[in-house]
Amino acid sequence: MELKHLKSFVTVAETGSFSIAATRCYLTQSAISQHVKALEEELNCKLLIRNSHDISLSESGEALLPRAKEILKQTEDCKEYINAINNCYTGELRMGVGSFIAPYIRKAAITFMERYPNVRLNAEFGKACRLNKMLRDHQIDIAFTMNTAFDGEGIDSMPCVPFGICAFMAKNHPLAQQDKVSYSDLMRYNVVMPDIGERVFDTFQKHMKGDLSKLNVKCIVNSADEALGVVESGYMITFLPKMYLRNHPALTARPIEGVEEQLMSNAHWMKDVPIKKTAQLFIDIVKEEVANSL
Repeated sequence: MELKHLKSFVTVAETGSFSIAATRCYLTQSAISQHVKALEEELNCKLLIRNSHDISLSESGEALLPRAKEILKQTEDCKEYINAINNCYTGELRMGVGSFIAPYIRKAAITFMERYPNVRLNAEFGKACRLNKMLRDHQIDIAFTMNTAFDGEGIDSMPCVPFGICAFMAKNHPLAQQDKVSYSDLMRYNVVMPDIGERVFDTFQKHMKGDLSKLNVKCIVNSADEALGVVESGYMITFLPKMYLRNHPALTARPIEGVEEQLMSNAHWMKDVPIKKTAQLFIDIVKEEVANSL
């Protein structure tokens, strides 16, 4: 039984797609199909049930999936352990990144790739709830998000990147003339709301003096840079960490009354496996970037 066959099977089972599995495994769709077929022939049973609409697991596939995932995890742990002994960092670091702190992670990633050229980074950007699920399913090794993990999720967390949330607007916007803006100021203008997920929204709401749900939200965008692009084109405002300003010189950012204090994002990893050495190294670089920016 070959590891590459197990990896192809697990990836198809998790994604429900041969094409997506091919992309994630850096193989052709034909190669993925051949790997699954070889595994089915070796085990003398059908593992996947294919029809015109979707792919599901057979009874044998359901039985194999958790065992195959455990074999692959143990294999990765062995590689990680031996590489650490030899101080030779290789392999892949899979991480999830929430949009609120993406600029810090992007900068840290550049430094990481320069220091550890034999490690391939695989970054997934999305909402905290989705990234936490990927973490629990062991699809990523570490996640950087603004939220904290719920009890019972089996996730360890470490404070990582402090940041403040500001109101972003064009430089000719009326609010740009003020030192800071209030909730009543924000109520007078149309808002582009970053689609940041319920946990992050709840955290933001705790600090805001006013009901965020009553703002004049005209659209919700799941990309911070796209939200800022909309703001650049008219008299709308949005809310993001000030660090985004460096890539959008046409905009300005103003503090929001009640949200002046620094918030904290976190690095997360699963408790049931040792944190990857490369993940710890990445966290150390993120902290360096934060210290250098203060």
